[in-house]
Order: sequence, then C-alpha cells, then structure tokens
Amino acid sequence: QTESVVAMAWTEHTSSSGRPFFYNPATGASVWERPAGISEARVFSRDTPPTLRACMADRRVRALAGAIVRRCGVDALPRVQAAGADTSLCADGRGGAFCCESNRIFLCASTAWVSCRELAYELSHAYNTCTHVTRCAHGGIQVDDASCGYLSPPDLACSELRAAYWTERCAGRAERDEARCLKWHAAWALRACYPSDEHHPAHVRHAVQECTPRGADANLTRGGGDDERE
Repeated sequence: QTESVVAMAWTEHTSSSGRPFFYNPATGASVWERPAGISEARVFSRDTPPTLRACMADRRVRALAGAIVRRCGVDALPRVQAAGADTSLCADGRGGAFCCESNRIFLCASTAWVSCRELAYELSHAYNTCTHVTRCAHGGIQVDDASCGYLSPPDLACSELRAAYWTERCAGRAERDEARCLKWHAAWALRACYPSDEHHPAHVRHAVQECTPRGADANLTRGGGDDERE
C-alpha cells in the first residue's frame, strides 16, 4: 500500500520546452524519467472512471494529497472508488463521501456534476481527520462490510467549512460574502446529516472561529498555478 500511495503522488507534466517530466507534490521532487512503480490502478479501484483517475493533475487534488502524505504519512492517503447510485452515500444528489474509519473515499460517479473538485472535497475531510482537526467516531453506516465512521456535528461543521474553502466553492467573492458562503456550506451539511440537532448556529460559529484555515493551511490549495519544471 505504501508503494501505491507514493506512486499516486507522482503526476506527469510538460516543460516549457515540450518535454514531459514527473512531479511529486509530497516530496517536491521533479524528474525527467518515469518513476518506477507508478500505478494509479493500485490506489484507485477498478471501477473508478478514468476521468477521476486523472484528477491527480488537478491543482487542488494534488495539493491536498501531498499535504496528507507530508503531515500524516503515505498510509493516511485514502483509497478512492466509485459508489453506486443506489447506495445511501449517493442519496439526495450527494457527490460522494469520505469514510473516516475505513479511510476510503467513495465518489458518486453516476452523478453528472461529480468531478475532480469533489475528490478534492473528500480529500479535505481526510486531511482534517489525519491531522486531528476533526475526530472520527466509530460506527455509522456499513459500506462493503466495513464501518464508515462519522463526524460529530461540531466536527462536521468544521470539516465542511474547511473543505469548501480549499475547493474554492466560495472564492472570488468579497471577503464578507465568502465568509457567509462558507458558513452556508457548514450549515447545509448539518441540516442534511443532523436535521434534529438544535445547535446548528453554535456549531457553525465554532467552525468559523476555530476551523477557518489560517497560516500555511490558508494557502494549501491557493498557492498559485501548476508547478512546471524549466
């Protein structure tokens, strides 16, 4: 598994001279020759659509995957697989889910709008869990005979706000409007997952105060364009 996760971190690019090279965001290394052992198939399950397999070229996906490897180790990078439209993970138009207990990301590939941004969104939850910003609780629904795990309401609001920030769902707005948009995403997740919880506003306020990305985390996916080797 370690080998496969390291291999996933390598992405192929083209230099300004037109020559292909390989970049690893986890280590910052760039090489001309294809690294040994690259095999996305060992990280992505066989039923993951090719369009999602190609998501390691996405700036946000690459940054989050690299951050997980750097901060938590290669074994913390979750496995990615497709989820059927008839599963509870894809109910009500959802795009996917991160099962924190089994450390797997399920993407609802049959949902038309699911793209690399949804993969980045779920990787955000994985990053929050592995860095202990949020805590994975045991239990939840069973997926492939394994417990999915779940986040408590405060942790859910926290993780959703951070995921919305890193995937730029609210970017390009005035600062006040961006903050309002991030709060909306946290509140929406609470309504969807904990409709009977009476403390939604308090959970959202806590997320804004304690979970808004700051310092290096604030620039985790906003550090500029794709890396290019000269």
